Amino acid sequence: MANYKTCFDCGNELFADDIAIYRKLVDRNADEFLCIDCLAERFGCTREDVEKLIAHYRESGVCTLFR
Repeated sequence: MANYKTCFDCGNELFADDIAIYRKLVDRNADEFLCIDCLAERFGCTREDVEKLIAHYRESGVCTLFR
């Protein structure tokens, strides 16, 4: 069942950027998602690293997930 409201790991509320970056980095067709903090932990990086990636994709204007 699709869950677009909460992180499947910690249960925190999800926002558009959480869903978009998860789809970009993990699975384009996902219907369950990790929040940015849990995604960063899973990849062994910081929240700031993930936020920099989000900013990069948004500024590039190429990825439709970040429009």
